[in-house]
Amino acid sequence: MQIRSLLVQTPITMLISVFVIIAHVAGEFSSPLTIDFRSISFADSYRVCTCHLLHWSSNHLLWDLAMFITLGAIAEVNMSRHYRWTLFLSALLIPAGVMLRHPEMETYRGLSGIDTALFGLIVADLLGRRLVECNWKSAFWFSLLLIGLLAKMLAETLAGTNIFVSDTSFVPVPIAHLIGAVIGLMIGFGSYIML
Repeated sequence: MQIRSLLVQTPITMLISVFVIIAHVAGEFSSPLTIDFRSISFADSYRVCTCHLLHWSSNHLLWDLAMFITLGAIAEVNMSRHYRWTLFLSALLIPAGVMLRHPEMETYRGLSGIDTALFGLIVADLLGRRLVECNWKSAFWFSLLLIGLLAKMLAETLAGTNIFVSDTSFVPVPIAHLIGAVIGLMIGFGSYIML
């Protein structure tokens, strides 16, 4: 019964997760979903969104999908409008930012930038709520999560590698996490700044 309830409450998260698994199992048959920065055209513009469904390895997929299902379910149930905006903006802006920052890259894959956007969204929303409520103790703990996120991104940027995924089958792209975090934090804090 709980699984059915989860499917009903989180249809977007579950649908994307199923597509991610299908794309991984399909292997080379999923190549029409790949974004190629060297030859992207208007006809291929859908690949800006579909590139997030693809992963370089099973290890890459496991980490990204576990975080996406967890964070996506939390956000979709508790802040569905902000969740949809976060998905939409990060799906579009992350590949664009990667292409601009790393013109030497040929392709981009993965959900980690979107995962980071969702984490930023959830932390910003929870921190914003606690600040509005003047619940300083909880605000302190959520501030630590925010500081942890920023420290993780700084460490990845300085080291040029991902912290959680130790996979040599792809080159890590910390800028994707930074763009995702900015999107999630802006959307999460946005409604509290407007108050």
